[in-house]
Amino acid sequence: MEPVFVSVFIVNYNGAAHLLACLNALADQTHPRDRFEVIVLDNASADGSVELVRARFPWARVIESPTNLGFAEGNNVAARHARGELLALLNPDTIPDPFWLEEMTRAAAEHPGAWVVAKLLLADAPERLNSAGLFVTRDGRGADRGFGRLDDGRYEAGGEVFAGCAAALMMPTPAPGGPLFDPAYFLYCEDLDAGWRARKRGAKIVLAPRAVVLHAVGASAGDRSPVFAFHLERNRALTMLKHADPFLAGWAALGLVARAVRAVARAAVGKLPWPVAFAVLRAVVSYCRRAPAILAERLEKYGRRG
Repeated sequence: MEPVFVSVFIVNYNGAAHLLACLNALADQTHPRDRFEVIVLDNASADGSVELVRARFPWARVIESPTNLGFAEGNNVAARHARGELLALLNPDTIPDPFWLEEMTRAAAEHPGAWVVAKLLLADAPERLNSAGLFVTRDGRGADRGFGRLDDGRYEAGGEVFAGCAAALMMPTPAPGGPLFDPAYFLYCEDLDAGWRARKRGAKIVLAPRAVVLHAVGASAGDRSPVFAFHLERNRALTMLKHADPFLAGWAALGLVARAVRAVARAAVGKLPWPVAFAVLRAVVSYCRRAPAILAERLEKYGRRG
């Protein structure tokens, strides 16, 4: 039986420093080279990323966006150009093991229609886990299973997980015109939102523990930058509002406000840069602007069920 054809997406923004290792690793995959394509969606990079890919990896298809679409919409655009039966996502700051794609497609064959999650290890400490899937905490946050723990075999059994980190994730091709991610997220938490929506539709999400990927966490946007602070704080509260029960959604909103107050207090005493504090404040404002539409949609769905 011929192996399934896969479209591999890399959404890139000024990631030239990492793309070389990522694409070299894709060139070494054990999955037959004629059974996958690589699409690099470049979000208006200014670091020579496009020139690097075209010069060193002519087999990769480059799609240039004139503006930075973000991770969520960047993957949506890449999906419109894909020919694969399965879609595999990789961050540019990842290095997949040679067996990664073979193991991901094996898991997809064993669980038809499922989303498949790779096991991510920290690039600067590869004996420790970055993510073995996502879960929702009791205070309304999405979190990585096993983050920072030794990769001691506790997740080798695989099995079902709540959602998967989009730094290394595989999913079936969506319905024509259907987006992979909500473009309003831009980046961060779009994977938890998409996984939650998939579960509501009845899809399974499974961990492929032998599909191993090294990940330089935070290399793309910086895990303490204003960009990180704004999108992470806003998006995780919005995700709870979209999907969680009323108590957890409310608790997540209160947590967002509390963290904004704390950020300002820390900035006032020199323990946090003011741009980061202002980013958290802007997250509160953006959340308040988007919340009414989300609540209206939830009430409408509740009314239809009733």
